[in-house]
Amino acid sequence: MNEPANGASPETFEALRRRVRERFPDLSPHLQRIARASLEEPNGFALNTTSTIAETLGIQPSTLIRFAKEFGYSGFSDLQRVFRQRLIEGAAKVRDQVEQQNARRLTPPDLKEILDSCIEAQVAALRRLGRSCSPETLADAVEMMRSARHIYVAGLRRSRPIAAYLMYGLIRSEHSCSALDFTGGMAGPQVSTMGPEDLLIAIAFPPYSQPVVDAVLDANVSGRRVLAITDGADSPLAHNAQLALFVEADAAAQLQPISGAIGLVQTLITALGQAWVGRGGRPSGA
Repeated sequence: MNEPANGASPETFEALRRRVRERFPDLSPHLQRIARASLEEPNGFALNTTSTIAETLGIQPSTLIRFAKEFGYSGFSDLQRVFRQRLIEGAAKVRDQVEQQNARRLTPPDLKEILDSCIEAQVAALRRLGRSCSPETLADAVEMMRSARHIYVAGLRRSRPIAAYLMYGLIRSEHSCSALDFTGGMAGPQVSTMGPEDLLIAIAFPPYSQPVVDAVLDANVSGRRVLAITDGADSPLAHNAQLALFVEADAAAQLQPISGAIGLVQTLITALGQAWVGRGGRPSGA
């Protein structure tokens, strides 16, 4: 495992992940592709051979070595030990969690306590949104949506219900829209047919869904407009969007609440409806 020059303890996966995210904007496109994959599929980096990883990413094995050296490792095998150590430590944590769950099964869960805890997490997410979201940035986002001829929406995993709610609001606002078809494999062709007056609204939070990241990158490279809803400035969506709205994550939550993102989407849809009314359009609710 890599030893820092100052003689400190070997690097952990969490420390490496922080460094990768911090350095991401300065990496070349090929190294950014490796960086995204390392954060998205760390198990693959731990278990696959160098040639397999390179083939999957469509790069040369030497690029993996260059990526490792970029972060101070002598070679890719040294970097790979960090990912393998994560698996070893994770297996121990899983065993501990199973034992704790078995112990808890002896007594029924306190459902009222669970309900109160979940409500508190959802309310806290909305409060964070209220503190961090800039009215000026919201106004810019609404104007991007209002001026778009057609809006494409992208969101998978935890972001999928958020994307679905956004689609519902756009349809209620009688705005031309459609979802990127990741299931049918047509997301790429949809992005390639976007016009200069179209808009892609992409939603993703860690771990970022690679198909959504790729769609945003393709749209940006093609000079198309992208509005991102994500967790922060380090997000790959934010790096490739003309405008980004941030919904901060709850560092202590095992299951991240989506109320903050839903509140943000409802704000955008409500403001969009009022903007249309102000320009002679028809009012609608979100």
